Amino acid sequence: MFKKIALILVFVFISQSVFGASALYLLKKKRLAIVIDDMGYDVGLARGFEKLGLPLAFSFLPDAPYTQELSKEFAKNGYIVMIHMPSQPLDYPKNNPGKNAIYLWTSKRKTFELLERALNKIPDAVGLNNHEGSAILRDKRHIDWILEFLKEHKMFFVDSYTVKDSLGCIEAKKIGVLCQRRRVFLDNVADVGYIEGQIRKAIEMLKRRDVVLAIGHCRPKTLIALRRMRKELKPYLVNVVFVLR
Repeated sequence: MFKKIALILVFVFISQSVFGASALYLLKKKRLAIVIDDMGYDVGLARGFEKLGLPLAFSFLPDAPYTQELSKEFAKNGYIVMIHMPSQPLDYPKNNPGKNAIYLWTSKRKTFELLERALNKIPDAVGLNNHEGSAILRDKRHIDWILEFLKEHKMFFVDSYTVKDSLGCIEAKKIGVLCQRRRVFLDNVADVGYIEGQIRKAIEMLKRRDVVLAIGHCRPKTLIALRRMRKELKPYLVNVVFVLR
C-alpha cells in the first residue's frame, strides 16, 4: 500500500509540471483517462496531440522511427510515456506484430530481453500496454512474466483488453502491479463523428462506474475529435495514474 501511495505522489509531482490543476484530479469523483497508442511514426501529428494540453498518456511502439526522440520530448514536457509492446494476436500469422514481439513460444529469458530492449528505447516509460496481444493476454505464463518485469521496474500495466477473457488485471492484482483495463476504443472507425460519439460513450459510462479508461490512436481524425471535445472532457479527464487500481 505504501508503494502505491508513493507512486501516486510521484505522478502528481510529474503532472503538475504541465497541468497546473493536476493536484485537483484526486478530488474528482468521476475520472476518465485516455491513452494514445501507436506513437512514434508521425512527428507532426504527435506534436498536435501534445499541443492539446490535455492530460493524455502516450504509448510508443519500440521500433517506430521517431519513438526515442518523441518519447524523450514528451516525458520532458511532463506527459506520461508508456511502452506499446508488440505481442502475439489470436489471428497470427495473418496479423504479424513483428520480430521483436512477444509470442506464445517466447521463453521467459527472451521475454525479459525483449522488454528490457523496449525500455532501453523508451527509458522514460512508466507503464506498458499491449499492441495486439490477444493471444498473450490469455496466457497466464507470459502475462505473469510481463508483470514480473513491470513490478521489478516499478511500472504499471494498462490492459488494452483486445480479448474478453484477458488475464491482465486479474494477474496484476495478484502480483502487485497497478493496472486498469480499457473500457472504450475511441477510433476503431475512422470517422470524426464516430470518435466524438465514443468519447461521449466513455463519459456516459461514468454514470455507472467511478473510473473509465479509453484508448485512441495517433491518427488525424482522433486529434480533430479530441480538439472538438475538449470542453466536454474537461470535467472528467485525468492523468492515467489516477484511474489505476
